[in-house]
Amino acid sequence: MVGAKIKFPNTKSCKRENPAVFCTAERLLGLYNQDSGDPKTAKKISKKVRRWFAREALAKEWAGVHFIPEIQSAHGAGCVLWLPPEKISVSIKITKNMYVLKSQDE
Repeated sequence: MVGAKIKFPNTKSCKRENPAVFCTAERLLGLYNQDSGDPKTAKKISKKVRRWFAREALAKEWAGVHFIPEIQSAHGAGCVLWLPPEKISVSIKITKNMYVLKSQDE
């Protein structure tokens, strides 16, 4: 019996209050084995798997990917995906005063 198709994390389903999500090693390897076209089944998050996953994430509009090692074994535990920043437009009128604009996280 074949399992359900694994879906790549979607930026549209993430909330702005949580700008990063964790993708487990199990899911990451499942996606690679399902969608990469590689005839060999990956069992570890190798450089080849990381390259493929990072390219896919960027193609699917994720702003960044960071792979996380498991503390004891140092094998891949998964990765964190970051949402792209929101696009905003700002209109500024400068007079004699100086204005300093800071990002939300400051």
